Amino acid sequence: MQIHITVRSIGHHCWSLAGFGALLLSAVAGSCVTPPAPLTAEAIVQKTVARAQWVAESNPRAGYGYTKVAVIEDFDSKGQVKERKEKSFVFKSGRGSMAALKINGHVMCGAELQKQEDAAIRQRQAYSQGKSARRDDEWDKWLTADLVARYQFRVIDRQVVNGRPAYVLAFQPSANLEVKHVADRFLNQLSGKVWVDEQEFEIARAEIALRSKVTLGGPLMEVLGALKRLDFTLERIRLDDGVWFVQSTAGDFEGRRLLDTSRVRITTGASNFHKLASARPEPAGLARR
Repeated sequence: MQIHITVRSIGHHCWSLAGFGALLLSAVAGSCVTPPAPLTAEAIVQKTVARAQWVAESNPRAGYGYTKVAVIEDFDSKGQVKERKEKSFVFKSGRGSMAALKINGHVMCGAELQKQEDAAIRQRQAYSQGKSARRDDEWDKWLTADLVARYQFRVIDRQVVNGRPAYVLAFQPSANLEVKHVADRFLNQLSGKVWVDEQEFEIARAEIALRSKVTLGGPLMEVLGALKRLDFTLERIRLDDGVWFVQSTAGDFEGRRLLDTSRVRITTGASNFHKLASARPEPAGLARR
């Protein structure tokens, strides 16, 4: 079963849902003026979408580089790992390239590595319907008003994440959502929580799960494949100069194709964030947007 391919194709949407946020205005110390009321969930979401779209347009991450390691584990029906892939990537100015690959401990190189990279390119082209197959970290572009309109949000808490105050928003799909494409079946079943930085409307953390099984081949064609379970978490980091990156993700997916049940676990970790020697100046007002 190739449930991991489906996982990658929907990964963008997962990462997109992690873009909903909040801002709480604090009272001015020593002032007798009544502090403004906290923002509503609707206002929080609107501001976070605007922030994400601004980041997608201005691309403040363009002048940075970092490394990322992704581990993909396929489990058999007994819960034992039957295949383990470890991929290392180098990202520069938002574009990534595979630097190393291990499959079950065997180091791929030369023609073997190129074959794997070519296969990954073909998959990305298929998912993007023939559009650019470049590996990038521009997930902000997927967070749109149309996407968040699928869900109902409510503020449930206020917590500190990585030393910064954040609102915690819970979300669930709205009722009677339309299904025009296969992706709609998936998106319409997602729920979870997002932690949003109060000052900059950036996502600090997200937890996303699938509410019920999603049939990938159509309601009467369940035998072709279904995603039965999804648990996904995302952690982001803010650099000292106000630029945000995805630091780690963890996804546990269980599905079925034909009569074969499969489980896939995918974890990623990014590190060594640094400015490139040819980095352009930061956009003005980055931290205040």
